[in-house]
Amino acid sequence: MATEIIIILVAAVLVLVSFWAAVGLINRKYDLSKHGFSISPGLLMWRTKRGLHFMDRIAQAKLFWRTYGTLGVILGITLMVFVAANLVLNLIILATTPSLAVAGVQLVLPGIVPGLTIIPWIIGIATVLIVHELSHGFLLRAQGLKTESVGGLLFLVIPGAFVEPNEKELARAPVLKRLRVFAAGSFSNVLFSLLCLSIILLLLVPKPGAYVFNIADGYPADNNDIDLGMRIHSIDDLEINIPDDFQKFMIQTRPGENVRVLTSDGVKFITLAQSPFYENRGFLGAGLYSAPSRWIFLNPLIILNASFGELLGNTFFHQYVYDAMIPWAAIDVLKWVFVLNLGIGLFNLLPAVPLDGGYIIRGILEKVTSKDKAIVISRALAYFLLALILANLIPGILRMI
Repeated sequence: MATEIIIILVAAVLVLVSFWAAVGLINRKYDLSKHGFSISPGLLMWRTKRGLHFMDRIAQAKLFWRTYGTLGVILGITLMVFVAANLVLNLIILATTPSLAVAGVQLVLPGIVPGLTIIPWIIGIATVLIVHELSHGFLLRAQGLKTESVGGLLFLVIPGAFVEPNEKELARAPVLKRLRVFAAGSFSNVLFSLLCLSIILLLLVPKPGAYVFNIADGYPADNNDIDLGMRIHSIDDLEINIPDDFQKFMIQTRPGENVRVLTSDGVKFITLAQSPFYENRGFLGAGLYSAPSRWIFLNPLIILNASFGELLGNTFFHQYVYDAMIPWAAIDVLKWVFVLNLGIGLFNLLPAVPLDGGYIIRGILEKVTSKDKAIVISRALAYFLLALILANLIPGILRMI
């Protein structure tokens, strides 16, 4: 495994070096600066004024966008505190109870995140960038602040987009104007993620009953043709409608006990094994899952749990328990658009420059101290958050090794 990882890393580095060498050669021959490109080691940027008129037309509803920006500031500050506190809490858990710790920060790349493939990732990242940067642009134009250009960038292998304001004018603008601009991007990403989640819930029809979601190798379910996605109707004539019904039954069983399992594939007569978790308790070796009620997604913590679960491979939305009104490939794309917009939007609210949250906290500090002190404090906070982020990456890195 370690050898395979090393080979993949070496190949990736060679491809990366070859790509940037080719960019350098093309730039030397064709002078890409004439076409709006600027190139520095590991960074490719493209600037254009196309799209500014479109932003002006949308931003004409000035009262709407200012109200929108103010709501974004309120929600952004709330979520900033929540996300930063969760990073601290997760680090405490990592230090005190490592077995319970998860990655508080996750590298969201195909091949690293279970189930994430290249097409949904590209579409998801594209929506994140478009929604985020257009929102910055709308708030700039709606508040009468200059926008120099729009464009895209590539940092090593990470794509990006930007709306480039007049930095001097923005720096001189009143604090509330600046906060609206900085908060608008992440606020829009969060709202867009909720829109995608709503569409998913409308397009999925929950199947009744409980279905096999995982199977333990070598245990009775594995040895008796219990398959993933199979519905369990009953065990010993006890009707199974939700996973709790199954758990309540299994608590009362003993190793060596014979049970009659009625499945969507017929009746199975199975002898239970010793549970690896509890002494003198029977074990089938199958985990069941049923579609949760749509109403549970009114709870913001459930939404966060659904998003984070996808990053860990524990999907809420699976064709075992749902029928879809559109092809599952489209549901998969919508799911990752939801996850990436929510996750990246929240990450961008961390109070660390150059993230938007860092500029938000700097603006708030200017209200209680001088501008110079606000810059010093926000930089110190950025270094602290950087260390916190790196520490929270540890569980994810260990899983990759």
